[in-house]
Amino acid sequence: MKTKNVIAAICLTMALMGCKKEKGSIQTNDDETLVLETGSKATWRGYLETGYFNQGTIGLKGEELTIEGDKITGGEIQISVGSILVTNEGMPEENKNELREHLQTVDFFNLAKYPFVTYKIDAAEKTGKIDAEGNNYLIKGSLNLIGKSLPLDIPAKINITETDVKVISKFKFDRTKWGMAFASQPNLPAKDKIKNDIEVELELKAIRF
Repeated sequence: MKTKNVIAAICLTMALMGCKKEKGSIQTNDDETLVLETGSKATWRGYLETGYFNQGTIGLKGEELTIEGDKITGGEIQISVGSILVTNEGMPEENKNELREHLQTVDFFNLAKYPFVTYKIDAAEKTGKIDAEGNNYLIKGSLNLIGKSLPLDIPAKINITETDVKVISKFKFDRTKWGMAFASQPNLPAKDKIKNDIEVELELKAIRF
């Protein structure tokens, strides 16, 4: 009887250890395709040469974020031009709406022809060290903006757990390389000239199970 109890105790202990290992580890053999959570967004900021800036948010969607263990192996993020908002502090709502509508014209994102900006992820590689901004990955991919696709690699802080994937990335890109050249002429006065670089911060989250 005692022998049977000992054997049963050993089997139970091994089973519990197996469960803890499975729960606490990240699977490495299976590819997973995840969907971005509602609320994932990007914030943006564009500067005049004087230092004045406009800022706002824009919505993100993604249904093909693929991961394998602790690696992001691909995916595509859709950035909805129709969801763009202006959030300048102290700016009257009427002026915010005017700026929002202007950003959706052919001078900038051309909503009527290009309702989405897309970022295609080819891979996200660990950098081996954490920089001053907390970034531990380099996302390799390409940005498709107003019909033109160019490579754009961005640094990111990525945390992959057994329950979710979180990505925060702060970066800049030169809008004129994609043909968005409004108010970029070098002979413009500083108060009218928009800097070429747009600052962006991405906040993404996807649930694994």
